[in-house]
Formats: sequence, structure tokens, C-alpha cells
Amino acid sequence: MNAPLEGPVRFGAFQLDLRTGELRKAGARINLSDQPFQLLKALLARPGDLVTREELRQRLWPAETFVDFEHGLNAAVRRLRDALGDSADVPRFIETLPRRGYRFIAPVAEPSVTVEAAPPRPVIEDERAGLSTADRQSAPARLSRGWAPARVGAIALLSAAILWAGYLSWPRASSQSSSPTARSMLAVLPFENLTGDPDQEYLGDGMTEELIAQLGAIDPLRLGVIARTSAMQFKNSNKRADRIGSELSVGYLLEGSVRTTGSRIRISAQLIDTRSESHLWTEQYERDAKDLLTLQREVAEAITRQIATSLGVARSNVKAEARRHSTIAEAYEHYLRGRHHWARNTEDGLEKAKGHFLDAITLDRSYALAHSGLADTYTMLGSAGFLPMHEAYPRGRAAALKALELDETLAEAHNSLAAISFDYYWDWAAADRHFARAIDLGPNYQTALEFYSFYLACMARHEEALGFATRARNLDPVSPKAWNNLAVVHYFARRYDEAARALTDTLELDPNFGPARIMLGRVYDAKGMPERAVEQLERAQRIMGVRPDVLTPHAYVLGKAGRRAEALERLDALRRFSKPQNPAPVRIAIVHIGLGDTDRAFEWLQKGLEARDWQMALLKVEPAFDGLRSDPRFAALVERVGLAR
Repeated sequence: MNAPLEGPVRFGAFQLDLRTGELRKAGARINLSDQPFQLLKALLARPGDLVTREELRQRLWPAETFVDFEHGLNAAVRRLRDALGDSADVPRFIETLPRRGYRFIAPVAEPSVTVEAAPPRPVIEDERAGLSTADRQSAPARLSRGWAPARVGAIALLSAAILWAGYLSWPRASSQSSSPTARSMLAVLPFENLTGDPDQEYLGDGMTEELIAQLGAIDPLRLGVIARTSAMQFKNSNKRADRIGSELSVGYLLEGSVRTTGSRIRISAQLIDTRSESHLWTEQYERDAKDLLTLQREVAEAITRQIATSLGVARSNVKAEARRHSTIAEAYEHYLRGRHHWARNTEDGLEKAKGHFLDAITLDRSYALAHSGLADTYTMLGSAGFLPMHEAYPRGRAAALKALELDETLAEAHNSLAAISFDYYWDWAAADRHFARAIDLGPNYQTALEFYSFYLACMARHEEALGFATRARNLDPVSPKAWNNLAVVHYFARRYDEAARALTDTLELDPNFGPARIMLGRVYDAKGMPERAVEQLERAQRIMGVRPDVLTPHAYVLGKAGRRAEALERLDALRRFSKPQNPAPVRIAIVHIGLGDTDRAFEWLQKGLEARDWQMALLKVEPAFDGLRSDPRFAALVERVGLAR
């Protein structure tokens, strides 16, 4: 039969809705991104017939897109097979005709009876599945840690699956693993700014962020809330609710808007079931602008009641506890403006954020969240090189400690102090303790999960790191940086094929996400594929420009490949970037390793020790250091940094 262009199609235990793109198995929804869906749709349209690679190229990758077709098609086929539980060797659904194309071989039928599907449950990709490098040349990214993207310390990542069979085990912050109960998933979409004033954008963004935090604390075992980074991808989006639900693997969406009229502020909000696209609840609230915090609490309480009903639990068991914001309206407004500018992650934005947080603290010295925001800002200024690290990190630490003195239950402050302890003070025990505490306080706190996974990877606790990185990725499913973080964890564990697989998924989200290109270059180098490594690093430079995070791996790989003159040219450029407020001794050491200048590499690693270069935290796990590990000088460095155990 020829599959219809619209409506449901059934094959085996699966049912695909060609209109919405939803794939289900026994009623459970299996998350399927756009390219695998389009591939499946093309094959189902002609079951039993050969669909050539050229036909698929014309359908899935028009000429104007920037995608490596061969590798992109191989990746899409692999992901589709993973979703169906199929095998290339013994296919049940998709047969490969070498060098020609693919054929759908299972019987296909329209369902004879329409059955209401069970509510979807989020599903997770098996990250440990194997990968042929020939099948994966693309990849994703987040500001990859190590000598990759625009971050120099853990705090900069503050700036900012999906397959079948249920969740991987979720490790507790104590590092023990436990299996979660089935959870409903909710996304808070960015509240629309309808004030007509771009300067009021912070109102909608602030409402979005605060509701994510409050709703994420309702009942983490029963309700997961998508992280801000993924939610912000849908700002001003015209996508339908069912499509957003499919992309984020959520059953519920909360969307709303903010308006102001004179001294009045009006918030509209509605809760939507993504499966039926029905409105479960809608309401408007209007108060004096000084009562924004009260409005926010009322909205959160109303949502809480609806979520409690949907979860089938007693209202007394679930409540939204408003975060302890200042009761001084002006201080709260400065806090919201500070977070808005901080999220821009630019020198100007960080300076403005610092000013607003200081103003909030001046108005209310007991405002713990403002102290925490100030801690994040100082450490970001230091890690990005906008402020000398020996000034930025102590100031950030003092602000984080003050926040915890005011409110020990503030997850953000614990996360900030953990990152500072990790980046600058190399107090690994304190970092572990505060990361774990942040996650205990906020199991849906995606940033802490991501940071902790990177810390664990640097400590060579790879299985724990993978659990937390996967958990962070699931809460931020369309964020390239969350996928890239997963790749970094695999890379440090020497699981290069798995790293390339995660990077392929990242680049499917954003082919021009430069940090993923950097990370993919590092993976290819580690696999002994220098030409491919150079190709990816050159693409990264075209996207991102000449920067230390691009220059370092590029010069390193060129040096290893014997292209010494080119490597030295990039080393000179890297040295020009290295300034007192932004030293790069470890980066320079890595380039000398690539050039084979071992003694010079150790000289620069010693300088990294003296400068407290955060990348000294990579000594145990960075593959670039593998050639030095037998040298007694390297063991001494590891001992000095406190990583010997």
C-alpha cells in the first residue's frame, strides 16, 4: 500500500501519526526529531520499494542547507533504527541496499480502530550504544569545557533522549543511583512582552525563570520542568503546542504574557495539554506594578493546583514554595534586571548585571538571591577574562558565602560556591559537597546537574558523570550546550564513538554551533584522524572567528601532524590573547605538547599552577596529556593540584 500523507499508520507494535510526527509504541510516545521522522515518512510512503539516497537527499537536505549529506543521512538512519529497536544486520523494518538506498520491509497498515493513546512518557536514548566513526561526522555542542569554547571556568556554563524504554537511572546527589518514578514533564515557555517597550523584556524573562524555579520544586519525583535554555528556544515561536511538546518530550506547556498600563501590570497565563492541544486552565491577573512578586506567587499557586490535579495527588502534598525574594519591590526589580543582563554573557551585560545586583543589595542587604547573582557575575567576569581572576574569584566567593549565611537552602548559592571552589581554589571536597547540596535542594536544577557532571568527569568518576550529564540533557533537550556537555563527559572517559554520537545530535540541533565543531575536532584527533580534526577546527574558526578556544586545539593538531610552521603561527596568535587578566598557560602548554616540545610544555604547566589556571583541573582526564603521564614531573603537578588520589 501507499501510506497516506496525513493521519496514522501502523507497522509492528508502532503507530506513526504523519500529521503530528508522533511515534508511539504500545501507547508510549517515542521522541523522534525531525530528520528521522521525515526519513520514516518517506520510507512509509513506498513500503517495499527502494528509496534512493538521492531521493532522500532532495527531500531531507535541500541544496541550500549546510549539512554534510552522507554523514547526516547515516546519522538519521541510525537514530531511526535506534527508535524502532531495529538492526542493520538483521533488519525488521529498514533494509539497507548498499550504495543505493533503503527499503521499508515491514507490513504497513492504517489502524482499523482509533484508540486513544496513553499519555506519553519521556524516553531516553541509550548513550552507550556503539558508533562507527564513518557514520558520524557531524555533532552538537555546548560551550565545551576544556580548551574548547567561550568559557574558561565552570561558572561560565551558567550563562548559559530521547529514544524508548523510560529513564536511565538518575543518580542522587550522594552519588548513589535510583530509578525515578514516572514523571509528568512541563515546559514554561517564555512569557511574551506585550508592553511595547523592549526595556521591559526583563519582566517576561524574569517571570519565566522564576516559574521554572518554583514549579521545578513542587515534586521533583512526579514533575520535571524543562530548563530555561531549551524553553527560550521557543521565544516568539509560532509552532503548535503538539509540535513543541514532541520536541521537548513534555505533556504540558505553560505560556503567558505580560502587559503594563500606567502603574498597572497584567499577567495572562494558560496551561496546555500538548497531546490534545486543549487548555486545561487559563487566567488573568492584574495588580499595581509594585505587586509583581504577589502576582507571580498567585500564578505559581494556580499552576500548582492544576498540576496536582493532573498528577492525581492530594493538594496538601504538593505546593509551590515561592523563592525568598525581597519584599521591597524596587530591589526585586533590580534583581530581575540583573539576571536579564547576566544572561547576555557579554562584558557590557555582566557590568550592568553587577550594578543591578549591587543596587538590589543596597536596598535590601538580606536579599540572598541578589548576593548569589552577584557571586555568579564576579566569577563570570573572572572566567571570561574581563576582570583579573585574583580579584574576581575572591569577590565571588564572598558573595556566595553571604548568600548562604542568609539562606542555607539556596541551591543557586551552593552551585556558585561549588563552581568557585572547583575553578579557582581547587578545593575538590568543597566543590563536591556544594554541588551535591545544590542538587539535593533542586533536583530539577539543570545547571547544577551539568556542572556536577563536568566536575565528576574531571575527577575520573565517569559513570557518575554520565548519569548526571544525561539527566541534565533530558531537562534541556534542545540546548546544544547540554548535548555537548554529554560529549565532553564521554571524551574524558575515552569513549570517543559515544562522544561523536552526542556531537552529531548537537549539530543536528544547530549545524553552526561552533563549540561542537571544536569538540568534534578533538574527538577526531584522539581517534587518530588528523585531517578530519583539522577540517572541523577550520569550520569552527569560520563560525566563531580567531579565539583561544579555537586556536589551541587547531595548533595542537597541526603540530602533531607535522605542520609546524602553521602550528607556530597559531601559537603566536594565542600568546597575543594571553593577558594578565586572562592568562592561558595551560592552552600554550597543550600546543607545545602537539609540537613535541615536552620541556616547554612543562614550563607552561608550571605557570598554569602558579596562575591558578582552571584548566589544571583537567590533568587526570584530558587525552592531550597522555604522552606526559609517565614523566615524574607530571605526577608532581597532579600531586600539587590535589588530584593524585
